[in-house]
Order: sequence, then C-alpha cells, then structure tokens
Amino acid sequence: MSVCQSVPRLSVPLPTVATALLLAILGGCRSENRSSPESKHEPVNKEPSSSKLPPGIDSMSGPQMYASLCSPCHGANGDGHGPGARSVWPPPRNLRRDNFRLVSSQSRAPTLADIERVIRQGMPGTSMTSFEDLADRQRTLLAEEVLRLRLEGVRQRVIDELQRDGISNISEDIAEEVEAAVRRAATPGEIVRVPSFGFANSQDTDRGQRVYRQQRCGSCHGDDGVGVWDVYLRDDEGNATRPRDLAHEPFKGGHLPESIYLRLRLGMPGTPHPSSPSLSEQELVDLVHYCRSLAKEPRLN
Repeated sequence: MSVCQSVPRLSVPLPTVATALLLAILGGCRSENRSSPESKHEPVNKEPSSSKLPPGIDSMSGPQMYASLCSPCHGANGDGHGPGARSVWPPPRNLRRDNFRLVSSQSRAPTLADIERVIRQGMPGTSMTSFEDLADRQRTLLAEEVLRLRLEGVRQRVIDELQRDGISNISEDIAEEVEAAVRRAATPGEIVRVPSFGFANSQDTDRGQRVYRQQRCGSCHGDDGVGVWDVYLRDDEGNATRPRDLAHEPFKGGHLPESIYLRLRLGMPGTPHPSSPSLSEQELVDLVHYCRSLAKEPRLN
C-alpha cells in the first residue's frame, strides 16, 4: 500500500486553481513548522565515510555546498539525474518531485529538521552517505537549499499543469496565487508526538509480537523479521524494491526507537511501507520494542 497519491487534473475555476493543485500534490500542509521531537543522536551511516570534505567548505553558501556535495548524484537542479546517478542503487532521490521517506509531520511534508537529520546520519542501506563532519550551521544551510529545490519543483509542476489546461499567460493575480500556495506547501503539518521510551521487558515484546502478527507485518518482513524474498514490490517511481531484513540489515531511518516509531506511525512516503493510523500509541510502542528485539549482530552493510 502506498502512502502517496498521484496528482489529479485541475478541474476548479481560477484563481483557486493553483491552491487546489498544491493541496492535491502535497496533502494540504497547514500547521506551523516545528522541530521534530526525534532524538538528534541517531547513529550515522558510516559506509562510505564522508570525513574528507572539499577545501573551502567553511566559507561556502548552501547552494555552493549542494553543488559540491550533492549534485553529483541528485543533479544540479535536484532532479536526481546527476552524473553519478547511474552508478548507484537505489536511484538518488528526485528532490523536486519525489516524496521524502523520513518525515515527522502528519502531512508527510519534510521539516527542516527532517532533512538535516538525513544529511547528518545518511540513509543506511543506500548510497546516501552521512555528512556528520559538517557543522550544524552548514547542515542547516544545505537543508535549506534542498527545501528550496523542492519548492522550485512544486512551482514548476503547478505552472506546467496550468499550461496543459490552456493557461499559457500567467497573470499577476494567478502568479500571486501560485506563490501563496507554494509558501503554504513549505509548512509541514502537525508534528507527530513521539512518546518516551524506556527499557523493554518480555511483556512489552510479547505484546509487540501480537501486534506484528495482527498487522500482518510478516507478509513482507517474514515471521522472524528476515524478510520475504518472493514478494513483488515497487515504489511510487516504479523502481523495484524489497522488504527490509529487520534482523540483519540497518534501518533506513536508524535504530533509535523514536525513529522506528515515526516510520510505523507515518509509513515511508513513496514506498510500499504503509502508515498505521489505527494503532494506539501503546500498540506502536510495543511494536517498536518487538522490531528492535529482532535485531541480530553483526549488522550487514
């Protein structure tokens, strides 16, 4: 089950056409942008190492850092078609169009903190390396550039849709409506409250195992968490994908319980991994404890 929706054709009168399209694309983001409650001390993706930063990085702007560190894979304009994209799998994210996998808001729109976290820790199990050696301010500047490219892509999609509907001359009123809608799209929805986690006992994991079975998590991840290898899965971009081996592989969002809670609660937008809106907070906490109990050492890279 995908947690994303396709963009419908416009069927509403102007001047609200741009707003309606943005709501269809991005799920109606409306709440203020608040920092995610998730811990900032997530283990980073050490494979490969990002310790060798380019000379002069301290004086670079956000766009300059993006051009140096990110464009080889994500492309100069964020479309995912950088010169190195053909050499990595899964393909680099199209920052202008794709859904962001690791989010913390109800609308699934990424916060600045969400993007900073991925920059710092990388995405284990993929070619997205960590940039933990960047200073906090540098990561913020880089995340701001990623958000700028995302909004630039949203703006272009709105304009393209207007032109397909025969509106080739964008008047000042329509342009203002488009920009207002794009600004609203920059604001994620309500941030999911993450509960406090303590040490798990056998009762916690037993309850979590029952939830795991009730939710049929084993249909993809296997009864023992090692993954089912004969399921046919694709992400929203049509790329083949497979279930995570919870026992041996690193989790893409990391292994902290707060991160796993968000993945279970919100799903992973753009992938077959669903959200769990029907589960209570306690059921999700128990499920987190059970998923963590499946882990075995050593981990595979």
